[in-house]
Amino acid sequence: MFADNWKISLRQVRRLLILDIFGLSSLMLPGILSSLTGADGLFCLAAGAAGGWFFLWLIQKNLQNAEGDYYHYMKDAAGQIAGDAFMVFYYLYFVTLCGFVLYQVTTLVLTWLLPEGSYFWISILLLLLAAYGTVRGIEGRARVYEIIFWFLGIPLLVMLFLALREVRTDYWAPLMYSRGGDFLQGSAACWVFLLPLTAVLFLKPFCRKPEGLAGCGRWALAEVMVLNGLIYLILLGVFGRNTMRALKRPVITLMSMINLPGGFFTRQDVIMTSVWFLALFALMHTGVFQSTLILKDLFHETGNRYSMWISLVLAFIIGMGFFGNTFLMEVYEIYQKWIVLPGMTGILLILLLANCIRRRSGAGKGREEREENKQ
Repeated sequence: MFADNWKISLRQVRRLLILDIFGLSSLMLPGILSSLTGADGLFCLAAGAAGGWFFLWLIQKNLQNAEGDYYHYMKDAAGQIAGDAFMVFYYLYFVTLCGFVLYQVTTLVLTWLLPEGSYFWISILLLLLAAYGTVRGIEGRARVYEIIFWFLGIPLLVMLFLALREVRTDYWAPLMYSRGGDFLQGSAACWVFLLPLTAVLFLKPFCRKPEGLAGCGRWALAEVMVLNGLIYLILLGVFGRNTMRALKRPVITLMSMINLPGGFFTRQDVIMTSVWFLALFALMHTGVFQSTLILKDLFHETGNRYSMWISLVLAFIIGMGFFGNTFLMEVYEIYQKWIVLPGMTGILLILLLANCIRRRSGAGKGREEREENKQ
């Protein structure tokens, strides 16, 4: 599964990253931003993108310093105990992300595709599909999602183009009207939805040109945020602020309202729901893959079966927790904003500082040894 001879291209990495950050952000951010800032949500997207850009800059600097994989780099820079602690932090992020996205994609299926279905069996099936994809390896995963990328992108752009005729530009006003606290909350929410880009840190052993990983992340971030900005303007222009914040998934509601020319297909909402189903499944699969990879390194496991099944069981339990206890959504939001976001940024800063100190210390020792040899 994690064989080093399986290398994927930068183009495939870019497609994976776009799917990872587009599905959940486009599904949830419009409702969050409209309730907080209204038309100023577009500026929140820009501020969140700036935060994501800074995050990728930190990732790039750390990857440039890493001679091997990220886990060994953390141990070399900060020590064994700190490296293991950081890996546990990353593991908790990816496994809780997997459980949260599992909950979102399962409820999406129950709401729009299988209203009479069972949450238990749908989530089990989705996790088994993710397990199969993880066992097949990152190369197969990259190839499949590269095909899915075009399957998702073309109909989405067509539907957004058709929705432009319903836009009322007067709904885009007033601008610069939101309070500073709401604006900061909206910007932080946008940044949080970009945190799956953390997966870039662990892809170095699997990429043909690892020096371009951070650049792929920047391109993926730019493309997704431009698309999210377009979606937000269309949604705001069609529904208005008050209606949009009342809708649970406004972008899918919009897709169900658009009439195709000729009226030959009246249930295009089913196809468009599959766009977000596949994008969310890609992110859930990333959560399974990354958590399995991290746990495998922590346990020094030669295979991957135990690590994968532990991650799958935990993701299932977390997803069931969200389904049965809606207050956990608020707890997860607090965890993301106040623990994960500053924690991930802090880890990258600590590693840069520790690596700088280690290099200076090594250079100082080298100078002392050379002086002693001269004497």
